[in-house]
Amino acid sequence: MPETPTANVPKWLPLVATVLVLAGIAVATYLTIAHYTTPTVLACPDRGLINCGKVTTSSYSSILGVPLALLGLLFFIGMLPLQLPVVWRMKQPLVIWGRLAFAASGVLMIFWLIYVELYKLNAICLYCTAVHVITLGLFALTAIGTAILTEA
Repeated sequence: MPETPTANVPKWLPLVATVLVLAGIAVATYLTIAHYTTPTVLACPDRGLINCGKVTTSSYSSILGVPLALLGLLFFIGMLPLQLPVVWRMKQPLVIWGRLAFAASGVLMIFWLIYVELYKLNAICLYCTAVHVITLGLFALTAIGTAILTEA
């Protein structure tokens, strides 16, 4: 595959992206463990608008029997190698655009999940919100890095 002549991303960007991925892995791991053990999630109220239990045990909390928490964990595990500094130095278009597409898929999913939380369940999960913020931040960094790598 031909390499594209590109600029280099700032050194901090892949480091921050990697830290975000690791934070995503931590939160998604916790949510996955909670899914398989107990619907009670630490430090999250179970009444009113903030209600992790309602969100994480709803019919929307899995797709074809697969918990969304596990899918989130797999997303972050898949993003980890793509966000490592050594991979950011690769100039192959497949790596550059694949990383962006993968990050964008995460954002599309969280837009659906935010819609479900706000309009279908009328409840918000604090841990899920942390995953949403991490995913948006990761996408923003990936988009910025992609713009830098592809500028002519």
